[in-house]
Amino acid sequence: MKQGNPSPMKQGNPSPATSSEFTPAQYSEAYGPGVERIYWHLSRNRIILSFLRRLPPGRVLDVGCGRGILVDYLVRAGVDCYGVELGNPSVPEHLRERLICGKASSDLPADFRASVGVIVLGDVIEHLRDPPAFLKTLLADFPAAHSFVVTVPARAELWSNYDEHYGHYRRYDLHSLEAELASAGIGTIESSYMFRLLYPLARLALAFQGKRETRVTAPRLPLIHRLAATLLYADFTLLPAPVYGTSVICSGRRTLRSQ
Repeated sequence: MKQGNPSPMKQGNPSPATSSEFTPAQYSEAYGPGVERIYWHLSRNRIILSFLRRLPPGRVLDVGCGRGILVDYLVRAGVDCYGVELGNPSVPEHLRERLICGKASSDLPADFRASVGVIVLGDVIEHLRDPPAFLKTLLADFPAAHSFVVTVPARAELWSNYDEHYGHYRRYDLHSLEAELASAGIGTIESSYMFRLLYPLARLALAFQGKRETRVTAPRLPLIHRLAATLLYADFTLLPAPVYGTSVICSGRRTLRSQ
């Protein structure tokens, strides 16, 4: 790392986390080998990158990064991105200098926290009992963070055993996510549903099956997933933001200055 561009990896070993949003079994189910090639990750990665490119530049921190699927994608795209994860998932060797596991974001070195300009929360806050309190802590702990990108599962009518299995407290719509961010001191820049093509399929599946598969596995036909990801990105860019999808994405700027 260049001088003046601090890295968290040079500041000593992470302290053990006292709790984790995911159990080891849940990590194994959600982040098995090859899941980064699933259409959902492929399209979400691309959508998040498009939002980041419309924000002022800055080092990116993916809070609640799992085993680093998004971090890997963003680094390959030329983004200065790190990830922090409270749990201890299996981390690919090539990401060990970019991921900090077993540590809360507030416990990262102060000089590194001061270098972060953009915070990504990819499907994180739905796991929290009190998201605004957590967001206010991030604003205080990362004084230079000017922007946020947040993704969450959408539409209460899509609530299922999947949400219960992975410890979700809620599913969002555009208004509820924007209101929750605003209550924490983050003003919305833009927000939109995404994965719109999946919405009617999810409604039908729940109507006829009543539940979802909770284990995520690597695709058997990666080409089909790449094509599906392209279609989902196209539906995101071409359809109006309020058209329902299975997820919401929102970018925001800090309106509450840290004390």
